[in-house]
Amino acid sequence: MSLFSNGRAFHSLDAREQHRTTRSVGIRRLLFVSGVIMLCFVAFLGLTVVLLPMLDLRAAEQERDRRLLELQATLAEEKRQRDICTALERDPEFNEAMARDKGLAHPDESVIHITPVKPNAAPVKPVKRAD
Repeated sequence: MSLFSNGRAFHSLDAREQHRTTRSVGIRRLLFVSGVIMLCFVAFLGLTVVLLPMLDLRAAEQERDRRLLELQATLAEEKRQRDICTALERDPEFNEAMARDKGLAHPDESVIHITPVKPNAAPVKPVKRAD
C-alpha cells in the first residue's frame, strides 16, 4: 500500500486515473450546484433591495392620494361655509330663511311646526260636534 492512497490500493495506473476522473466530475457538479444556489441567493437579495423601496414608494403614493382627497373635501367645505357667511352678510332673504329654519320669528308672528304623519299611524277620525 502506498502512503498517498488513503487506504485504497490501486492495481494499475488506469484505475488511479479513473478514480481521479470520477472525483473531478463530482467536484465539478458540486461547484455547478453551488454556483446556481449562490446565483439564486444573489438574485433574491437584489430583488429585495430593489422591490422594498418600490413598495415604500407605493405606500407613500397612496398616502399622498388619500391626503389630496381629504384636502379637496376640506376646501369644498370651506367654500360652502364662506358662501354661507357671504350670504348672511349680504342677502336679507337668506337671513330670513335661516332664521325660519332655526324656529325664529318676528315678534308679531307665531311659529307653527308641522310634523309629517307616519305611514303606519292610524288615521285620525274627525270629531263630530253636537249641535
